[in-house]
Amino acid sequence: MRENTVGRRDLLRYTAAGAAGLVLGAAGGAVASGHFAGREALRPAAGGADISPSRRDRARLVARDIVGVDESGRDVRALHRELLAGAGPKRTDNPQDVAVVGAGAAGLAAAWILARAGHRVRVFEGSDRVGGRIRTLREPFTATGGHGEAGAMRIPTTHMITTGVLARLGVQTRPFHMTHPHRLVSAGGVSMTRAEYTTDPAPIAGVFGAEAVHGRALLDQVLASTGVHRDSDVAAWTDFLARYDEMSLRDWLLAQGLSESSIDHLGSIEGITARMGLSLTHNLMTATNLAPGTELVEIVGGTDRLIVELAGAAKAAGAEIITNSVVTGIDGRHPRVRLRYGAGEDTVEVDRVVVAAPYSLLRYLGFQPALSYGKQRAIAELHHDAATKTFLEFSTRWWAGHGGIDVTDAPPRLTVYPSHPTGDGGVVIASYTWADDAHAWDGLLPAERAAECLDHLADVHGPAVRAAWTGGYASHSWATDRWANGEAAIYLPGQSVEIGPDTRTPEMDGRVAFAGDATSTRGRAWIEGALESGARACTDLGITT
Repeated sequence: MRENTVGRRDLLRYTAAGAAGLVLGAAGGAVASGHFAGREALRPAAGGADISPSRRDRARLVARDIVGVDESGRDVRALHRELLAGAGPKRTDNPQDVAVVGAGAAGLAAAWILARAGHRVRVFEGSDRVGGRIRTLREPFTATGGHGEAGAMRIPTTHMITTGVLARLGVQTRPFHMTHPHRLVSAGGVSMTRAEYTTDPAPIAGVFGAEAVHGRALLDQVLASTGVHRDSDVAAWTDFLARYDEMSLRDWLLAQGLSESSIDHLGSIEGITARMGLSLTHNLMTATNLAPGTELVEIVGGTDRLIVELAGAAKAAGAEIITNSVVTGIDGRHPRVRLRYGAGEDTVEVDRVVVAAPYSLLRYLGFQPALSYGKQRAIAELHHDAATKTFLEFSTRWWAGHGGIDVTDAPPRLTVYPSHPTGDGGVVIASYTWADDAHAWDGLLPAERAAECLDHLADVHGPAVRAAWTGGYASHSWATDRWANGEAAIYLPGQSVEIGPDTRTPEMDGRVAFAGDATSTRGRAWIEGALESGARACTDLGITT
């Protein structure tokens, strides 16, 4: 067991956050057991004197975004849902020319709303396809007729904007099965089924020298100790964010008294080792979106069915979608905003712009006049994580049941089984990795990734794996994707408060609005955040119901 101490980096981070009153477990260090001390283990200076008014004000902006209300307390999430899935926008008496940059879910949602409001809308997409990080792969899997989701693959039914849009567009869903009792949990050469691990986690916990506590239960308990949850109000979220947004998940686990061995156990079994150093706030948002008992669904026929229908609805409302047209400049120094786009550096003048391209790509887009410092900082510093998936197609199913996820400390990390496989076989996500785990795969060619994954599955499940493989495979890295440059905006410690509010503010006297899931706190890295942001950008431009 490794020594449980607080390192120099931790001390510097706590000092920078002003957390002078932190008390880490017993005697200033993490305790040896897997239990945690609760929120009282993190005590800021009495009376909140360590929190500046400006920091609390910014934290309040983020808290409102999480809760979904404006400064008056109005439910803006309901407004966004009404714009997209309800009666829609009010028709304008003053039609204007509006450009939307980016044809992902956020850009298409904005285009649909703006066109229905009566505006003349053109969507400029740099790549040869629409959908952004919603990408369904079909061509490699002709033997079974299955498909693989390189991007978004599951939707919580608590995401009312997304489910409302799906219903409005007539897109069918079915259950997505996250768990299955026969799926494997493996670490340090020890392997158990999920059912066995749930009954007795001791064999796996023993690999790490940790107490026999179920990893997921421990994570839920520790996150609950933050004192905030799905239904917390603005005041509670403001207090939490002002005090603790500077912390990573690992910081919080240590501060609650978890031992290094328990953290290693939890990270390996929940597949989050590579994200331990990322924002505690991000992990809380994930817990909020995937709270215990949350029902998940997938889109019948592939997640891109949403994109097909959304793009079709936008076009039917009058929007024009232009692919292979990279926007390289936005110039707001004139009475009308000028966009420069395409290989020929063509120029178009419009009255309003919605920028819905990933923030990771905006650094390559020239803005004149210069954007606000906060926006420039968001573009330069916002952390975009890596994610890589490798898919294998099988003619027959060598696995039991449908759905569920194998978790391992081996390089593949997560293996996701189809909830609704096609025919006698199906397409398996043989490896799903994030952050540094994903970067480790990105140096390999897709065929090499597939070979490594096939070897791993055959080693674990036997020769039936190779016998059933059709030869079909695919692999996609979002970190190396030209039109994404990263999986999603996954905040580093402190970025929710320091950068988050600036991602959402309009620029150029309110003529240029910004969308994309990176601008949403609660819905970041989800379809919900993309759709919500598209609607919010429209309201920033004056669209009402």
